[in-house]
Amino acid sequence: MKNPADVNVLISCDVPGMGRTLRMALRGMGVRRVFIATNAEQLEQGFAEVEPNVLVVYVDGDDASDAGVSTLRHVRRSPDSPLPRIPVVAVSQRRDLPTINAVMNHGAHEYVLFPASGEVLLKRIAAACQSTRPFIETADYVGPERKNVELAKNARAAIGS
Repeated sequence: MKNPADVNVLISCDVPGMGRTLRMALRGMGVRRVFIATNAEQLEQGFAEVEPNVLVVYVDGDDASDAGVSTLRHVRRSPDSPLPRIPVVAVSQRRDLPTINAVMNHGAHEYVLFPASGEVLLKRIAAACQSTRPFIETADYVGPERKNVELAKNARAAIGS
């Protein structure tokens, strides 16, 4: 990965305290350009202003109405999406399999169980940015190829298996 100071990060999080915590963790690791979006309008503004290398999405559950899941769906599937192939790191306090599956099925590259250190978050961002997995676009799925041993290992670790 590039020097952390050269990475532009867009955080999509409808929980303001969580967004600030993620920004603080990233800044502590040397990332200098971080934009927090708490709604769809700010997300579009962030894409335009920051020119992000990676999108960090806070996910609170597996329901389709969850703001994080909706953001993933919009970024990957909407014709209005400015960067449908952007590397995406999902952050969640949830370790249940339905939430992890929802994140993976909506096209995230990586899953980070929160609370996590800035170092862990930066490692997942680097992994997402350096991913060599082919990008898949089918009627059922848009995102990086899901057959990834590392992603499966991270998911199992998140749920405590």
